[in-house]
Amino acid sequence: MSAAERLVRVAVTLLPRARRDARREEWLADLAGAEEVGIPRAQVVWGAFRAAASEGARARRASLTPRRVLIAIAIGTGALVVGAPVAAFAVLLAADARGVVTVEKTGIPELDPAEVLAGPTLEEGEAAGRAMLTEIEDELTAELGLQWAPAPTPNGEDVAFPAQNYYGGTSMLRILNVQSRQATSVPATWEEKERALDIIEAVASRYGFTDFRLDHDAEWMTEEDAIHSHGALTPEESVIVSGGLTGPTGQWLWFTIQDMSLDHDGRFAEEFEGPQEYGWLPNSISFTYGANGLLPAADRAEFERRLAPYVGLERPEPLPS
Repeated sequence: MSAAERLVRVAVTLLPRARRDARREEWLADLAGAEEVGIPRAQVVWGAFRAAASEGARARRASLTPRRVLIAIAIGTGALVVGAPVAAFAVLLAADARGVVTVEKTGIPELDPAEVLAGPTLEEGEAAGRAMLTEIEDELTAELGLQWAPAPTPNGEDVAFPAQNYYGGTSMLRILNVQSRQATSVPATWEEKERALDIIEAVASRYGFTDFRLDHDAEWMTEEDAIHSHGALTPEESVIVSGGLTGPTGQWLWFTIQDMSLDHDGRFAEEFEGPQEYGWLPNSISFTYGANGLLPAADRAEFERRLAPYVGLERPEPLPS
């Protein structure tokens, strides 16, 4: 089985179970015939992730937005998914970053314009996010003796991407997806893993991040989903322990602890062969920072100008995906 086929099978796991068999057959057939009609296989893979993210988000709309699905794809929902190239999917899934505030496509519905203007600029957010990741890395090194390896960077140094909407245009805000950090090993005991989680939460809280949560505790996580995506019902027994924190103005921090010594049937190791080809490490702590929509400093005046005629008006509903 090729890496592309493995990734398509992972995309299918983001779907509601009732749709998985049909989509798996459809997308694998598309993949098999892609080169014959001149379509890159990578385009089929990324298209599958985009479609699965959108369908999965609609099925879990109460607790999971499209961009939370994006981050789940990047680092949070299973062995193969941990290795998905974050920045590449940021571009491909940007179309699911919902909507605008005005006809002139100023912002996105989930962020109040006042919050956008009061929050950090794109440049300030990136600088603070990078500093936060460095502090987490330094404290994990000092406390647990971890060492670090470069994470894959499929888009090079590019970290900011246009936020598309459901009105056929782009927002003035930018999606931010800073390159991940990954350790070369994983703590051996649950007590050490808990300490790593405490460090991540403590550092992030100094930057205004709150709502620390593990995916095991998500409202939509069934027992079957936990075993399938993480390897066990409890974090201490799981191959994958993942979660995140929420920051001001749509910022986020997501993390994953992956321990293949707990993969007793070899399922996760087999699935992770694909991400390893991208440069992801099988036993690691990884984390990444980003934002759903930050305004570049140079665009502030234009943002305010476009927003002014619509202040106080009811926001339009985004078009369905």
